[in-house]
Amino acid sequence: MDLWLLLIVMALATYRGTKLIVEDTFPPVLWLRDRLVGGWREPTMKEQHHQAYPTGQLEEDEWLHVEGLGLFTLADGEPQIYRRRWKRSPFWLAELISCPWCASGWVAAGVTAGVWATVGLPVPLLVWAAVWGAGALLAAQEWA
Repeated sequence: MDLWLLLIVMALATYRGTKLIVEDTFPPVLWLRDRLVGGWREPTMKEQHHQAYPTGQLEEDEWLHVEGLGLFTLADGEPQIYRRRWKRSPFWLAELISCPWCASGWVAAGVTAGVWATVGLPVPLLVWAAVWGAGALLAAQEWA
């Protein structure tokens, strides 16, 4: 495989892995991210169909505790759910998991190490930096 094509595939794999870690709602990943990061987030489709989901109008900055969902509010007209993170989850880990730039660095390191171990790469540190940059740029976009 040509090196340029390999770099593109590695950057796309980094992008996809970063999106999975930072914002996907795949239930096992979302559950773990809620426990490690916590904070406000948009409710998933399943949470919106929860029997206790508030359907009436809620005023801005008004909080409501919904059984089974947790704290609920509207921020800029959008519903938000609050999840408390584990007490043993360090602050720096929450920052690394919630930041697409930070998370993509670790994902790119794993992708680069895996490709280097299986196929071999010339100058793996430069490849890691290039894959990290491209994957982070893609993952940080609003439209992505």
